Parts: sequence; C-alpha cells; structure tokens
Amino acid sequence: MLNMSELARGGTKCHGKAGLAEGAGAHTLKTVAADGTAFLNYSINGIAYVKADTDNIAMTALVVQPDLYSCLYLVTLNAGGDLAIVKGVQRLTADVTSGKNPLQWPVPAEDTCPIGGFRIDTDGITFTSGTTDLAAVAAAGTVTYYDFARVPDTPIVS
Repeated sequence: MLNMSELARGGTKCHGKAGLAEGAGAHTLKTVAADGTAFLNYSINGIAYVKADTDNIAMTALVVQPDLYSCLYLVTLNAGGDLAIVKGVQRLTADVTSGKNPLQWPVPAEDTCPIGGFRIDTDGITFTSGTTDLAAVAAAGTVTYYDFARVPDTPIVS
C-alpha cells in the first residue's frame, strides 16, 4: 500500500519564473522574478530556498563554443543562492536546424536547482561563457533564454 507521506518527500524544482536575461555588465546574467515580488522560490531535495533578484551575476567560465555551432547552457542555483552554468553538447547549427542532431539539456550538478537556461547559436563569432559578452553574441548570432520549473526532457530539434 502507498504511504501518502512518501508523495511529499524530496523534490527539486524552481517554483517561479526566474526571468533569466543578460546582465547589465559585460558577460553577466540577471534574474528578475516575473511575478514582481523580486524573489525566486526554489527547492533542492525538498528544502525551500529564496533568491532575490540579482543583476551582474558572473557566468561560470567554460570551454569555447566555436563559430557555426549551437549549444544549450543550463543555469542552476545551490542552497546558498550561488549561480552556476553547465554547458551541454555543442552541435553544428545546420545539423540542429535540419533535425539531424537535436540539442539536449545538460545534467545539473548534484544538490542544485535548475532555474532556466539559454541557447547560443554562433554565426560569425565564438562564445566563451564567463568571457564573451552576450550582447556581442546576440548581434552576430542568436541568444535565447528559457525559464523552467524542471529541466525539460524533450530535445530541441530546430
């Protein structure tokens, strides 16, 4: 028989829209809670946390993404409210848009909560998280931001 208390245990989830976007400073991110409260609620392993809206969050330094490639970057928070980025597998943009090689969200680190992510499509520019300004990428290629409760399990195929 199912013990009803088991249904309420654990769980990692972002409980609001993070409002993930480019920060005001060079190569930074910001969060702006869409509900106007200026706070983002999230839980890790069943424990609730709150993160205040923040601008100019330094991005995790990661390996370069070459020109003409697409990649998904997962944005996570830990219990202390520290933001980290996990880079996915980069694919040729032409292969993604043709449906040959879809983009998959990367796996978050243990004890973190995914709050969103972004997709970078380079075209005439390379991208290095923590070094390249997102405005420069958007001017040459494409930057798309995503907010979510949990990491989507369906790939991006175009």
